[in-house]
Amino acid sequence: MKKCVAYLRMSTDKQEYSIDSQLRLIKAFSERNGYWLMDTYIDEGISGRQAEKRPAFMQMIDDSSKGIFEYVLIYDSSRFARNLEQSIVYKSLLKRNGVSLISITEPIVDEDTSLITDALLGAMNEMYSRKLSKVVKRGMEQKALGNEYFSCAPYGYKKPHKKPLEIIEKEAQVIKIVYQKFMENISPFKIAQELNSLNIKTKRGKCIDKRWVQKVLTNPTYKGYMLWKIEDRVYYKKANHTAIIDENMFDKVQKKYKENKKRIKHKGKPLEYHKHWLTGILRCPVCDTVYVYAKGYMNKSDRFRCGGYVSGRCNVSKSFRVTDLEALIINELYSIIKSEKKYYNLKFTKITTTENTELIIREINQLKKTLSRAKTAYLSEIDTLEEYKENKERIQKQITELENKLAERNQMPTHKELAKNIGNVLEIIESKKNMIIKIKAIKSIIDKITLNGTTGKMLIYFYA
Repeated sequence: MKKCVAYLRMSTDKQEYSIDSQLRLIKAFSERNGYWLMDTYIDEGISGRQAEKRPAFMQMIDDSSKGIFEYVLIYDSSRFARNLEQSIVYKSLLKRNGVSLISITEPIVDEDTSLITDALLGAMNEMYSRKLSKVVKRGMEQKALGNEYFSCAPYGYKKPHKKPLEIIEKEAQVIKIVYQKFMENISPFKIAQELNSLNIKTKRGKCIDKRWVQKVLTNPTYKGYMLWKIEDRVYYKKANHTAIIDENMFDKVQKKYKENKKRIKHKGKPLEYHKHWLTGILRCPVCDTVYVYAKGYMNKSDRFRCGGYVSGRCNVSKSFRVTDLEALIINELYSIIKSEKKYYNLKFTKITTTENTELIIREINQLKKTLSRAKTAYLSEIDTLEEYKENKERIQKQITELENKLAERNQMPTHKELAKNIGNVLEIIESKKNMIIKIKAIKSIIDKITLNGTTGKMLIYFYA
């Protein structure tokens, strides 16, 4: 039987077919046509315009490179993507991985016709999506002009039919705590942790995260205003509902929030935001993009995935299980401690050349021999005095440049010094210390680690 998986998506707008309906029809199709349905990938309540925001979709694309399945079954092409460019990019990725995409409600065409068909279907889906967006925006604009709050009530409020927002006192107290904690220099990440420790949930019953806190801190609804952005028009005005946060307090929070954002952008994210001690260190050597930490989906392991591959910019680097990477890097660090020979092939950030010490010395000796031969050629009257002077100046300049590089290498830590530093870091990494301490430890000796997703080649760049 032909091995296949199903991809199901239902966006935030009302759909004719639910996830259950799509799955039932796909199962019936697979049984009729001799497909073995191995797994399902489901994105529920997510738009098809941006693939990167669909975790199950990205996991399916990632898994397609492993040779597990041969086909992906979808209800129709709009479930796959409603953006023509992304439709083409991700269909190409599947094809490159030897996986065929089959829509159970649309005709199967031969390869010569498929390019035109895919382009037409992709264009039609995008046109529908854009048309629907315009209709929705027009309705939103009309309500905004009439001073009507037309979205779902945010946390802290409820929305009676055709009436202003009403405060939910219990939730309003949480909003006030968020603002108070932030003004006490507690980060959104820490605030989220504290709220979760109190078992406080979002309106949808989910755990609080830092993004939820950030949205609360920047939502003018809480000071009694309404803000709507519809295409190039912005509606910002006093609303007719009661504020939870005083205007003066809200404005102080906005000023502090902007200052913090500038600081974070300048210095990088605070360490407490990182999910793993390798976050921010791993880079793809092909597209020079940082590997991002991705939580496992459907009981799969957590992974580090090339950010460029996720967005379709990189076609080489893929993803690695976190546990595999930990073992790989820790073993490599131990091998550097044990092997002095490996030390001479290491990469150091502050060295401008990628050559190691042995190669530099070898090249210097070769140039000195060349210089000696040039002198012999002059003494044997093969070269003129002008030719000899020109050759000597050129060769001597190359020797000086390489000797300067060698001097830089000699300023690097010795193998003994580096081995001691690595040992101290490994002791922390393998301990039960908190993540921030581990991140500080690894960043004290390593600038970056490049990892090729296809060849598996890894290079560690140490600080000089």
